[in-house]
Amino acid sequence: MATNYSINYEDERFKNVETEKQAAIDESSKVYDNMIGEADKYYQDQINAAKDYANTQQKLQQQNTDFAIEQVNQQKEQAQKDYIKEQKGAYVDWQKESNRYGVNAEQQAASGLTGGGYSESSQVSMYNTYQNRVATARESYNRAVLNYDNAIKDAMLKNNSALAEIAYQALQTELELALSGFQYKNTLILEQAAKKQELEDTYYNRWQDVL
Repeated sequence: MATNYSINYEDERFKNVETEKQAAIDESSKVYDNMIGEADKYYQDQINAAKDYANTQQKLQQQNTDFAIEQVNQQKEQAQKDYIKEQKGAYVDWQKESNRYGVNAEQQAASGLTGGGYSESSQVSMYNTYQNRVATARESYNRAVLNYDNAIKDAMLKNNSALAEIAYQALQTELELALSGFQYKNTLILEQAAKKQELEDTYYNRWQDVL
């Protein structure tokens, strides 16, 4: 003789299984959410550290370049002072030599050479010597300035290249960290979903046992 059973789904045992299942799922979700949050923080900290390192390296690179350019500018200033000094020195020497009342004029007068062609050619020779000294000094100065300007341009180009390289390396590091963080986080999310399904299956079997 068949016996009909009436199942009471309000039975406390069904409710207990549901309560335990939800508690287990909530606990599992909490654990994984914390792990995901910690992973986000860890990788973001790494990315921030890479940025900070790049910024520091760029500042150091810029400081080194600024110092190198400052030294070149100091050398340019010194070259200008040397040029002015040589120019003045050449002028003073010429004035001394060409002064008709100086030692040279007295020597020529004693020799009976004043007012003649010798005196005039001597004046021309001394003036030419003066002009040559000034021209040579100017040429040396201009060449030095050109070299110093080229050194500054070279330093700036190398600096720009170095700064670009630092920025590129930092970007590569940040992208790698971001990708690693995404992959790890994605793995945790998949594990979390799998764990939830596992708990659902476990408590479904318990529910069946109660049934």
